[in-house]
Amino acid sequence: MPLSIASKYISVRPLKILHTSDWHLGRRLYGRLRYEEFEAFLQWLKDTISAQQVDILIVAGDIFDTMTPSNKAQALYYEFLGKVSRSCCQHVVIVAGNHDSPTFLDAPSNVLKFLNVHVIGTACDDLEDEVLVLGDDDNNPHCIIAAVPYLRDRDVRSSSAGESADSKDANVIKGIRAHYDEVAAIAREQQAKLIEVHQRHIPIIATGHLFAANGKTTDDDGVRDLYVGSLGKISADMFDEGFDYVALGHLHVPQRVGGRETIRYSGSPIAMGFGEARQQKQVLLIQFGAVKNEFSDKKPMSNNTAARTIASNAPQITRTVATIETSVEKAAKKVANQTSGFMDDLFGFDDSVNNEGRDKSNVDEHHVKQESKVDDLNSNDVDSKMTSPPQRLHFDKSCQMQIASLPIPTFQKLAQVSGDLQSIQQKIDSTAQSLDDTESVWLEVIYTGDELVSELREHIQAMVDGLRCEVLKIKNTRTYNKVLNQQQTSETLQDLDEEEVFERCLLLNKVADEQKNALREAYQQIIYNLRHEDTQAE
Repeated sequence: MPLSIASKYISVRPLKILHTSDWHLGRRLYGRLRYEEFEAFLQWLKDTISAQQVDILIVAGDIFDTMTPSNKAQALYYEFLGKVSRSCCQHVVIVAGNHDSPTFLDAPSNVLKFLNVHVIGTACDDLEDEVLVLGDDDNNPHCIIAAVPYLRDRDVRSSSAGESADSKDANVIKGIRAHYDEVAAIAREQQAKLIEVHQRHIPIIATGHLFAANGKTTDDDGVRDLYVGSLGKISADMFDEGFDYVALGHLHVPQRVGGRETIRYSGSPIAMGFGEARQQKQVLLIQFGAVKNEFSDKKPMSNNTAARTIASNAPQITRTVATIETSVEKAAKKVANQTSGFMDDLFGFDDSVNNEGRDKSNVDEHHVKQESKVDDLNSNDVDSKMTSPPQRLHFDKSCQMQIASLPIPTFQKLAQVSGDLQSIQQKIDSTAQSLDDTESVWLEVIYTGDELVSELREHIQAMVDGLRCEVLKIKNTRTYNKVLNQQQTSETLQDLDEEEVFERCLLLNKVADEQKNALREAYQQIIYNLRHEDTQAE
């Protein structure tokens, strides 16, 4: 019996799904360990799951930062899964990203199933294994998850000698599309059977760890090309119309794909580099079914107490909507002090403009206008102690679906300071004055002055003496260094990535220009193979 439009979206009760990605557990920043931040985030996430009564958690790849995660990173991961399995969350779906070892994630998957934790590390030979029907304890279906992990080169195409870059790109895109089309067909077949039995809409949610064409990144976020030569960048039309929502990972900046409200990157939960320090990090809450409590469209509320409790612990949030807003206020100082450059609809883009084609320079960091009509959520007044409650990004009444952003507190402040010595001094002083008694800040200092400073590190260190500021990196970008060919004398491997090292080698060995492109391509293939070799596999 076909469903009417009215009855199609009737649900037993609202279904809540939390979308996050790109945790990068174990990642360092200029050699500095960040386990306290990761632990604080996971505690906040567990509390948020309970507060929002989340039914399903989706982690869209890059759980770990490397394919051989440390014991500490693994402990955080498994401890979190154990705690969440005892919460209101009925299912956790985890797919691998390009940083993850597929076989490492898959190894405990049969055990984790007993905790209702579903892990897809490797693209499945039988794609039916990637289609998960998730339900409650009474076997009432919640939804269907098309749990597609990061599709490695070998998963989507076969290589051939002499293949051009355009041909490679076309084959990668073709392979990705074919994979999603087949998974979508399986999911829709399952959906049709469930609708016939239960006479209500069963949403399909797809996952992916992909690089969207024209997707926004930052310079030091560590986001790698997924395929050799920047191939395989996808567009919104890659995904079947039958997907009610697509939960993506890989890009650290929260954003939509092709302006589509239901195809989104959640972004990374903490700033992976100083270039991300001004972003408001978030997780996404997707709700299907009758909306009993819509998310607040109010202006952020002031808070003069309890802001300091978030320094080392996540906010304590209760389960009522009124208390949720109060609890989010406890993170006020952390969120407010970020003075972030908001991006996409969450960060103030006008809906009439396609977000994918927008250049970063077009973002007005001080005057943003949000969908929910909240003005100046991101004021640079660090003393205002303001934060926003969960904000609704999208609401479709016809199909009873809404998407909301839940702002994540900043667990360790980062600041990038640049200019001449006088300007750097002023900015460091201003940053230090914005801290409360429990906060500290990590600094990246970039000297751009014209004067020769013989002992720059000593000058910078003197500026931060007695302040709760720690300088992790000092960069000197004076142009005359390059002119005098002296820059390399102060460079270390920490200053360079592998491509810059290779370029230095080309220059040092005086390689002819006509040979450089071929050597670069071969080198990129070697780097790709090293990064994507699953050392855990046998």
